[in-house]
Amino acid sequence: MRSQPNAQPSSGLPEITRVEIQRRLRDSSLVLVDVLPRDTYAAGHIPGALSLPLAELPSHVRELLPNRHAEIAVYCAKFT
Repeated sequence: MRSQPNAQPSSGLPEITRVEIQRRLRDSSLVLVDVLPRDTYAAGHIPGALSLPLAELPSHVRELLPNRHAEIAVYCAKFT
């Protein structure tokens, strides 16, 4: 996550800040996805985040994230 709102990473996709995620933790329109390994997710994750390890992403993304138009925030680092 970058510290600047609406920052555009090299992929061209918008990023969401840590502050914005914290503000929207109870917002059901935002789907949070933790792409770290399951043991890391089990050790601690953002409340309400789905576990979808990066290695499993291609085979399970459609199953776990069926709404292609949903607002999804993916994270892969410890969130403190």
